[in-house]
Amino acid sequence: MHHLKYISIPLFLFIVGCSFEDKTLVTIGESKYSVADFNERYQFTAADDSVRRMNLIDEYINQMLVVEEAKEQGYEDDPVVQAAFETNQRDVIWRSYYSDVILGKLKVSDSEVRDTYNKIVEQYHLAQIVVAEESLANYVSNELKKGASFEDMLVFSLDTMSADGDIGTFSIMSIPPEIMTPLKKAKEGGVTEPIQFGEYYMIFKVVDHMIAESPKYDEVKENIRNNLRQEKARAEGEKYFTKLMERARVEYNQEGLDILLKPESLITENDLNTWVVKKYDTAFVYVRSVIDAVRYLHAGSRVDPKYLIDQELIPDLIYEEAISKYHHKQKATKRKLDNTHSMLVYQKFYSDNVTGKVTVDSADVREYFREHRDEFKDMDTKRAHSIITVRLRDGIVQNLRNDLFSGLNEKYKPEVNEAVLARLLKEEK
Repeated sequence: MHHLKYISIPLFLFIVGCSFEDKTLVTIGESKYSVADFNERYQFTAADDSVRRMNLIDEYINQMLVVEEAKEQGYEDDPVVQAAFETNQRDVIWRSYYSDVILGKLKVSDSEVRDTYNKIVEQYHLAQIVVAEESLANYVSNELKKGASFEDMLVFSLDTMSADGDIGTFSIMSIPPEIMTPLKKAKEGGVTEPIQFGEYYMIFKVVDHMIAESPKYDEVKENIRNNLRQEKARAEGEKYFTKLMERARVEYNQEGLDILLKPESLITENDLNTWVVKKYDTAFVYVRSVIDAVRYLHAGSRVDPKYLIDQELIPDLIYEEAISKYHHKQKATKRKLDNTHSMLVYQKFYSDNVTGKVTVDSADVREYFREHRDEFKDMDTKRAHSIITVRLRDGIVQNLRNDLFSGLNEKYKPEVNEAVLARLLKEEK
């Protein structure tokens, strides 16, 4: 099964030590917000300098000021916030559990990184002869062994696009194993035995076998590490999903899957009552309940309906396992849930007090246009007015933001832990 392709999984892993994560970054009134709370919203990259990091920390503090004010005004009980949190908490729990049981256990050693790097910089410059019949491949190979030149034998090659059969330089990382194995036996300037690859037979000449001078190890080692981590995550995730489906005794009904792709005019009442997938031999999903969603998604992606259903089924199974293991009661999960709730509170308050208050008067648009006419002289009026409206709106939003954050900073006077702040601002955490 190949479920992972269709399930969106966050692949990042936090690298801050637990003891530092628990330290308080900022205190607002009676509330303390830790480094871990900050990391739930923002993750620094290696390219972030201290200015960029400080801007993110300032933004985080401003958001937490809004949360404090919103809670004081009763936004925690807002029905929109409560409904949104109910929808999001399942997602938070299953993703957090998956991150712990799969992503949290992934390790990529320095030796693995170095081995991959060596495969990148070890390269072969190759030329090829391609034929369709094994007998012809053997004939060419025998002639080469008798002393015929590779160039003379190119007359038999189906590859007429490559000058002298030259196909370029490849790292051994990119060469398929069935080709790489015989290549290792060929000396520089020598040729391989015929290799069957798909429907064709190939004979390669090793024009050059070299170690490239670039990229340098230090320049690419972290990219390699991340790629290896993602490869491991996909492999381990696939194994985990397969076991999960087996434990739940998931079974698909091909008849139901076929019905999902029938033209709407041909769907009968019996079709709608046909089951598509079941788990634990007792829980059934029927065509009626999924056909609209599957049609919508299938029309946009043309993906097999089975995998579209997996997008919902697999998170459900992970969530069920997470709850059975009391993952939702763990400290880190509770923090994620609290952070999700706080973000929803922030978004609702921000919408009510900033974006929801923005109006752009058409008279202001016309006046801006008159004052900056030269800027829009080569543009039609409709497009010019659209651009001006966005600019004016952005300006109003910025002013409202500044007023809101300034007022809340004055009211709550947040206390930043300078030692923790200094460590966060360093180039590496």
